[in-house]
Amino acid sequence: MRRHILILWILCILPTLAFGMPIAEPLPPAQHDLQGSLAFGSSVRQFSDKLFLDGLGQDANRMISPLSALLVLAMSANGAEGETQREMIEVLTEGHLDKDALNRESLFYLSRLPEEVSIANSLWVNQRLSLSQAFEREAKHYYQAEAAGLDFSKASSAKRINDWVSKATRNAIDSIIDATREDMVLYLINAISFKDDWKSPFEATATAKRTFHAKSGDVRAPFLNQTGFFPYASIDGASLLTLPYQNERYTMVLLLPDEETDITTYLEGWNDSRFSSFLLDQAKQSKHTRVRLSLPKFESTYKDSLVDNLSRLGMRECFNPMQADFSALLSPSSKEVVIDEVLHKTFIRVDEQGTEAAAVTAVMMRATSMAPQDELVLIFDRPFFYAILDLEAHIPLFLGVLDSPQLR
Repeated sequence: MRRHILILWILCILPTLAFGMPIAEPLPPAQHDLQGSLAFGSSVRQFSDKLFLDGLGQDANRMISPLSALLVLAMSANGAEGETQREMIEVLTEGHLDKDALNRESLFYLSRLPEEVSIANSLWVNQRLSLSQAFEREAKHYYQAEAAGLDFSKASSAKRINDWVSKATRNAIDSIIDATREDMVLYLINAISFKDDWKSPFEATATAKRTFHAKSGDVRAPFLNQTGFFPYASIDGASLLTLPYQNERYTMVLLLPDEETDITTYLEGWNDSRFSSFLLDQAKQSKHTRVRLSLPKFESTYKDSLVDNLSRLGMRECFNPMQADFSALLSPSSKEVVIDEVLHKTFIRVDEQGTEAAAVTAVMMRATSMAPQDELVLIFDRPFFYAILDLEAHIPLFLGVLDSPQLR
């Protein structure tokens, strides 16, 4: 039997697309469900915690966007059937939502984004094959995906996809693949982009070099410096600081463990279903404290496969050529489709003005044959954790660890 490969990409950034594929019949508008939104938030938080904490210590300067991965995998689950679909939805939602509810809540979230955050999805199908109308309709309606057919034997196909990636990430990520493969069925791409200025920018004249105590040895790096009132909490074993953006729906949380504890050891002590909730609660409840802050100015990129992480979380059948059932993906229907790879690529820049972050995730399916207070001094001069949070939706957008500001 001929097996096909599907590639799913998640790009954390939004562009506008116009591919010109035939448009499937539209679905009726979804009704908003408050309980569904709460369940969606809980699903994103729990999936984020599990995916991030599972990969602790794997690589230096690891940063991921679990939301990006969740959205592209949710979109791809519409092409799955039976146990394959059940397993995917269970890992993504912990049983809080079924496939249809996850589709509706994804659409509701995507429809309420401000200009600081953009999310886009696209489908790039092997021109020799056709998507099922139901799958294409759901991807376009619920995930606002655009679609195009490409000749995967031509080098121009990879360029067109990578050009989309670059545009979708505002040039933060310039590519996701080196070449398209003829045995691929589909590349599904989700892009999420975040860009906003600090509510209280750092003065460029105050930036100065100092020593960062990385695990691999001391390095000299430029540090942003500012004294002001920031939401701060001294928690068990660590200091937690919140840096609001101009759009106060979003904030960065910085977590610096006490000197006797390294950041990986500290994070390993967290329950993987409560970490994001804790960060979001602290961001909203921390007391404003006068802080003399020193924070590394840094730019970092990260790329890795998520297959092993997802498998450990329980998403296994979709990667198994003997078990995967994506019979709802193509027309005519075929069970000979399997996810071959899930790639994740991220970028972040933190400077005096604010933060720019982006992520791309690619799921590849292949065919087997186809106040006046005491001033607190807080210096982030050793490895620390950071997160960009959506306080309104109560979910994380990006989670990362800075091991060294000199690693790119």
